[in-house]
Amino acid sequence: MRCKAGFRKLGPGSTIALVAPAGTFDTEQCEEGARILRAAGFTLVPGKHAFKRRGYLAGADRERLVDLTEALTNPAIEAVICIRGGYGSGRLLPLIDFQSLPAAPKLFLGHSDITFLHLGLAARAGWTTFHGPNLIGMSAGENKTQTVLDLLCGKSSFHWTLGPEQVLKPGRVEGPVFGGNLSCLTRLIGTPYMPDTAGALLLIEDCGEALYRLDRMMNHLRLASVLQRLGAILLGDFDRCGREEEIYAMLLEHVSDCSFPVVCGLPFGHGARNDVIPLGAPFLLDTNERVLAILETPFIR
Repeated sequence: MRCKAGFRKLGPGSTIALVAPAGTFDTEQCEEGARILRAAGFTLVPGKHAFKRRGYLAGADRERLVDLTEALTNPAIEAVICIRGGYGSGRLLPLIDFQSLPAAPKLFLGHSDITFLHLGLAARAGWTTFHGPNLIGMSAGENKTQTVLDLLCGKSSFHWTLGPEQVLKPGRVEGPVFGGNLSCLTRLIGTPYMPDTAGALLLIEDCGEALYRLDRMMNHLRLASVLQRLGAILLGDFDRCGREEEIYAMLLEHVSDCSFPVVCGLPFGHGARNDVIPLGAPFLLDTNERVLAILETPFIR
């Protein structure tokens, strides 16, 4: 499945919508992220319900849906950045009118629970979206700030060099990158919001999950016949999930009879670094050349 791209580079004066489709967030972190974007010259339009609270959710489902729909369909909005993940994005999927979305995708950025929206927009609207820091993550360090600003201005190279220790299974493959948070991704198997991942380079990361739970999720991918049809597995950060060597050993057991390459230690997820990567875009993974690189820029030249 190839998703639609063709994004224009943003610059001073470009308008960015800030939406909260999932959980509640720290107001100070939100304000710091907004300050960074304003200082870079962007015009920000927060969702009118973004600061609502309903238990662990950032407002009622319909309120979060209104803000998300407005951001995705308003022609004056050039990019959409999610304020936080947490929980709640998946509740919106059956409420979204995917047919009303513009044919040309908006630049849509987020991670963690936002994985539900990344996958839904790919499966139902054919959009390329961007896995990367949420707004509150931009206040967590210079690395996350710069990767977002490079994306918005069209400066991202989407090219990563691999060390020999990152190659768990060798190989060379070309295909679209899909994925995100493993816990969220496995919840969409068997639903109409899971894109066809045959031949895909599946990016997975997680946070705060015990080894046995990660094992259960990988087993779910196998039982659902998702795992066997992949082109590669790209392992991002597994923050507070235990020892990396145990995670990698468990995962290799699940793919022992698969011929595709597996690489680890990529800078995607909940860790100190969370680079931006376009989901749905075609990539090359070559462990001999030790490179993960985009094959076709998502930006209009």
